[in-house]
Amino acid sequence: MSKAKSTTTRSASRAKTVGSRGGRGIRRRKQKSWRWVIDNRMRDWGDIDFQRRVIRVNHAMHKREGERLIDTLFHEELHRLFPRLGEWAVCLMTKALLPTLSKRYKAQLYARIRVR
Repeated sequence: MSKAKSTTTRSASRAKTVGSRGGRGIRRRKQKSWRWVIDNRMRDWGDIDFQRRVIRVNHAMHKREGERLIDTLFHEELHRLFPRLGEWAVCLMTKALLPTLSKRYKAQLYARIRVR
């Protein structure tokens, strides 16, 4: 009985270390998720920090200037999804894709900065 028990233990521990890279025994680290933060002290509408995985949005500036918040939320989301694109390309994508967003996706973007 003890022999069968040790065999299952070995195979179970091996299954944990085998990754999707052809069984090289590499464990993948769980990536830190992105945080969306309201920072009303910023000078810009929004900002993204790839090292810390933080997206900051100035909500007070949007209220004061009358700018639509969804524009900035979607703009920063595009920066997150396409980190190699420059500001000019992301601005063009935002302008072109914003009218096509569904109500559900917009609600998901708003929910990321909702005060809890």
